[in-house]
Amino acid sequence: MPRTTPNPTTRTPATPTAQEEANTPAMSDGPSKTVKVMAILIAVLTGALGALIALLLTRHLGASALIAIGAAGATFLGVTGTVRYIEEKLNLL
Repeated sequence: MPRTTPNPTTRTPATPTAQEEANTPAMSDGPSKTVKVMAILIAVLTGALGALIALLLTRHLGASALIAIGAAGATFLGVTGTVRYIEEKLNLL
């Protein structure tokens, strides 16, 4: 079998230096931890705002305190869940 010589036109890739690695942005599979925390905070605060609006609206319309609190709780869960679903579809979680 004849001996083969390496092709001089092909080059081996150089390993990047530490400085080059520090300058290149990290390729991650998803959002960072900070983005995830902010997305959860936005969902919770949006739910709290919706619950407050529901509480004020039901009390204004003459509902008892217990019914108003129940409506506010259901609104909080619904709004928070909906915002989390939207954030997941936007790849924020």
